[in-house]
Amino acid sequence: MGLTNTTTNSSKIVTIVKGKFTIRLPEGVDDPKAVKRKLEKGANAGKEVSELQYTGIEGMIERCYVDESEYGANFVTDLVDDENARFKLQIPLDSKFFGQYAKRMPNIDVTKPLFLGLGFDREKGKEFLYAKQGDEKVGFHFTKDDPNGMPQPVLKTVRGKETWDWEEQENFLYEVAMDFCSKLEGTDIPF
Repeated sequence: MGLTNTTTNSSKIVTIVKGKFTIRLPEGVDDPKAVKRKLEKGANAGKEVSELQYTGIEGMIERCYVDESEYGANFVTDLVDDENARFKLQIPLDSKFFGQYAKRMPNIDVTKPLFLGLGFDREKGKEFLYAKQGDEKVGFHFTKDDPNGMPQPVLKTVRGKETWDWEEQENFLYEVAMDFCSKLEGTDIPF
């Protein structure tokens, strides 16, 4: 048997849990910075896991796509940081974070590293996603005041109760994200 050194090109999976970017540690791996959490859904509900939590992630976007699984659909962004570490950021399509990301996509320069951060608006009592490239904030391309073609929600009556219908806007932002992904495929991004 000969000796060999192998390098791995595998990516760390990053999700958003309770307003933090989160990397789940494999069973049996202990890290003093890890936070313990009990899973609430799925086949492993009640199981305790250890996770590393972060407020930001930065890297070059390598590619993006939608991944469908038994747990729902995620928008996945493959990022490579300045140390060549790889990350798969998974954001559920039905989350506010996906909408906040998609509304910025036309303003993202894919030739530069992207920083995504998570914050908490104390006034509104809500978590939010923000983006920067270098020292510049990446603002929304689609807003309520300047929708740039984005449909607004529609007030509908469902079973006698008024409710907001976001379906047209969600479909629009999904198409924006798919356009963003297809534009990435045609670029020569340095890695």
